[in-house]
Amino acid sequence: MSTGTTEATADVDRPASVGVGVELTGVLVVRTGMRRSQMSLAAGATVADVVDRLAERRGPQVRRALLKGDRLRQGVVATVRSSESHERASADTPLAHGDRVRFEFVD
Repeated sequence: MSTGTTEATADVDRPASVGVGVELTGVLVVRTGMRRSQMSLAAGATVADVVDRLAERRGPQVRRALLKGDRLRQGVVATVRSSESHERASADTPLAHGDRVRFEFVD
């Protein structure tokens, strides 16, 4: 017999979206045409999702400058700064609300 109620299966502690800040430095500013951006991405988004969103906004040169296939291009270093840490990241590093992603090119 049904009671007429439904059980929520969504994770109520997980936000539906994450807001992140993005910064590019040095030669990447020239290659992409931008220095800073703010964006909202779906929960579970990764550094690669940031690059894809930037490419949607600024053009395909952004993706070419930062990624090769599904990995960061050789010489591109990404770091993620959160309220708790500041760590080097890969393209598949997950992001949380409030994170700041910084891309730089190193020789």
